[in-house]
Parts: sequence; structure tokens; C-alpha cells
Amino acid sequence: MPQTKYDFTVADKDAAKELVAKTENVQGVKFVNVSSDLSAVVVTHGDDYDESAFKSAAGIA
Repeated sequence: MPQTKYDFTVADKDAAKELVAKTENVQGVKFVNVSSDLSAVVVTHGDDYDESAFKSAAGIA
């Protein structure tokens, strides 16, 4: 499965959990992982991934 990485700093672990909860149901998303240092988000997705909907839900410009 393809993955997309976003260099995006998450404030803390609670914010990371919230980001995952807000984005895990976006079309095409299989898994959302925030790096342990909270500096990146990696999305594992299918071919039907709606990147703009993910970015909007995650607050990524």
C-alpha cells in the first residue's frame, strides 16, 4: 500500500490522538501514524485516497 508523509508538527500526544481520530475515516485512509517525536504524519492509503479531505481534516495547509 502506498504511503504519504507530511512534515507537520503535532503539539503533544493528545493532539496526535485527536488528529488520528479526525482523519482515520477519510476516504482511502488505511492507517494514520504520528512519529514518536511528533514531527511527521504518515498516512498509509489506497488508490482512492482523498488527499485534500485528509489535509483539511488534519489542518495541514
